[in-house]
Amino acid sequence: MALTADPVKPDLELTYVNSMLEGKSALEIIQWGYDTFGGGLAMLSSMQKTASALTHMLYSLGLTDVEIIFIDTQYHFPETLQLRDELIEKYGVNIKTYTPELNPEEQFRKYGRELYLKDGDYQLCCQMRKEEPYLKAAEPFYGFLSGLMRSEGGARKNIPVVAEDPRVNGYKIHPLREMTATDVEEYLKKNNVPVHPLHSRGYPSIGCATCTTPVAPDEDERAGRWRHIREQRGTNEKIYCGINFSDKR
Repeated sequence: MALTADPVKPDLELTYVNSMLEGKSALEIIQWGYDTFGGGLAMLSSMQKTASALTHMLYSLGLTDVEIIFIDTQYHFPETLQLRDELIEKYGVNIKTYTPELNPEEQFRKYGRELYLKDGDYQLCCQMRKEEPYLKAAEPFYGFLSGLMRSEGGARKNIPVVAEDPRVNGYKIHPLREMTATDVEEYLKKNNVPVHPLHSRGYPSIGCATCTTPVAPDEDERAGRWRHIREQRGTNEKIYCGINFSDKR
């Protein structure tokens, strides 16, 4: 299906929209997003299981022209990039890769240290290597499909179906908000969707290789994200990169 040209930001009354979409399936919400935003609809991909599911849903709806924004932080696991290429090859989806302004070597020369190593520095690293490239890539769009789920807890437990993201003058759409990790797993298996190979090697949540470790069976799924930062803080609180506006609240 071809996208419409010159998208215009719709003025949504979010109370009504969320009431109308509550209880709708993920596919119905994605279709609503396309019908509402047309060429102004994009998807943000983390290359994790939820992103694989959303990518397949776009494919199953015939919406393969919708741009899927992938931020290559240049610290990713090789398997992350391999999955990106596999999804493009299998489904013909429109995944576009964006990179930070500075490569890792230039960033090190500018700051004289690896920013991801310390609390107070890692936030700047995430901002430059994830958030800023995303915001630049997002400029032509007004609606953004996201894989966040309420079942993830933390800042995500109360996400609405559609929420404003003032950073991009647009809206985040959460088609999977009522799904659980088990629901996503069942969807992926039913449809034989490629997933990140590190998920089967003790990495339930995957980010940059520098800031992601495996987790033990009795740990929270996000325990491997920024483990070194949580150890510095002496806390088990969940840490996020900030690319999702709702995580900052």
